[in-house]
Amino acid sequence: MMKRSMRKWLSAALVAGALTAVCALSASAEGLVISVCDGSEDAMVVDPQKSNTLEALSADRHLYEGLYKLDEEGNLVLGQAASEEISEDGLTVTYTLRDDITWSDGVAVTAGDFVYAWQYLVEAAGDYSGLLDVITNAEAADDQTLVLTLAYKCAYLPSLLAFPSAYPAREDIVTANGDAYATDPDKAVYNGAYEMTEWVHQSTMVMTKRADYYDADRITVDEIDWQLMTDSSTKMASFQSGEIIYSDGYPEEQAASLEGNGLQFVSGYMTYCAMFNLESGDDVLKDARVRKALSLAVDRDRLMSIRDLHDVIANTYTPGGLTNSEGVEFNSTVDPWFSDDYAANCEEAKALLAEAGYENGEGFPSLRYIVGNEDRKQIAEAIVSDWKEVLGIDSITVETTDNFFSARKSGDYDIAYFGWYMDYVDISNMLNTMTTGSNDAKYSSEEYDAAFEAAISASDEAAQWEAYAECEAILAEDVPVAPLFHADNSYLFDDANYDGLVYYCGNIFLGYLTGK
Repeated sequence: MMKRSMRKWLSAALVAGALTAVCALSASAEGLVISVCDGSEDAMVVDPQKSNTLEALSADRHLYEGLYKLDEEGNLVLGQAASEEISEDGLTVTYTLRDDITWSDGVAVTAGDFVYAWQYLVEAAGDYSGLLDVITNAEAADDQTLVLTLAYKCAYLPSLLAFPSAYPAREDIVTANGDAYATDPDKAVYNGAYEMTEWVHQSTMVMTKRADYYDADRITVDEIDWQLMTDSSTKMASFQSGEIIYSDGYPEEQAASLEGNGLQFVSGYMTYCAMFNLESGDDVLKDARVRKALSLAVDRDRLMSIRDLHDVIANTYTPGGLTNSEGVEFNSTVDPWFSDDYAANCEEAKALLAEAGYENGEGFPSLRYIVGNEDRKQIAEAIVSDWKEVLGIDSITVETTDNFFSARKSGDYDIAYFGWYMDYVDISNMLNTMTTGSNDAKYSSEEYDAAFEAAISASDEAAQWEAYAECEAILAEDVPVAPLFHADNSYLFDDANYDGLVYYCGNIFLGYLTGK
């Protein structure tokens, strides 16, 4: 679901000494105390049923736990569930909960907490409200027995149930706090390995290991000081000084100097896009010809050279790496959105814009293109310069905003950065983002929704992929977003002094870290 880093060390000896000192200060007899940076205040909606950023989802993975969780190797294993039983037809799944799981206030976690949370997820109408649509009925047979009825056999059900949106919630706590639920430590209860003990807004969150967590013996980090920062240069400086051991961001132009000095790349399922506001944006963006012209005019080769971060051009919305049972990659089976001949794309873009009534950019209205940080701004400005050079449009301005996610969600933009880093490895996770009600573009297409529904309910892989290909074709025609490139994810981690970071589809779990 969304994305991310440092100037060269002054000298290897100086940094090693600094970090060694920090490690000494950060260890206690019981376990580690670490400080990390992952996100800004604006990104930290830590109500799992409303969380919609990678950073908040990472925080959720520490504070809460689902029927499944991540182990030390990043594999999905049973979490709050002790066992799973699947019916012969695959349509009924019964989970028996552990008998030693509690909330942070000592109250037992029940099957009813899952049923309530999933109802709350739908009612919250957030980005993941349709995550569990495969479940047609969820019933708490008793406090420890949860029975699920599925619309179709779902091989990736464990991935769904391990995702934070599927975590349990206590109805009494949610109801008592209303809109303030999970906005401060005392306005939530936690069933994960950690509880939040402090939240200095705009500054830091403190997560403390729960002594009563059923698997506490495997959690090696006692306290996580979760720093909230927006500026990538500040993140880099904090990492290099040893103040933090992990950072989700860094000035991307510094990537070459950081390789071997903490910079990590992870092969990812991520698509970086420009998103068009089809509802409250300027009316010009309601014309698919305009949106397609803007997409075609982008010089994606140049964007990749600016970033220099292992990207590949995105000529489909769905990223690469998703294969069928025979090892065939999905992207190789669908038509690309545009030609690899940039000059030809530009000519088509000019014709489309003229057809829409804006030949050579004349009369094109002023638009706001919003981003959340300076790295995104650099890319957005390069795109805007392409639109000026190719299409004659000189009325689009780029703005960096600290409340980027809130602004995009509320529709306070015309064009915006959008990156989707897949939450679990299945085509459905990518293409679900363009179903009605699931995207900040406010894109809605009955034809697309029908194709997606046909795909996820298909009884065989060939029929499923055919329907997914139809989804791609519809998006290529409607262009609610302009795919730019498929990107690896990257981050900074002090692997010289620590082992055990779990990185999973853009999320992190820090509880298994050990010092070297």
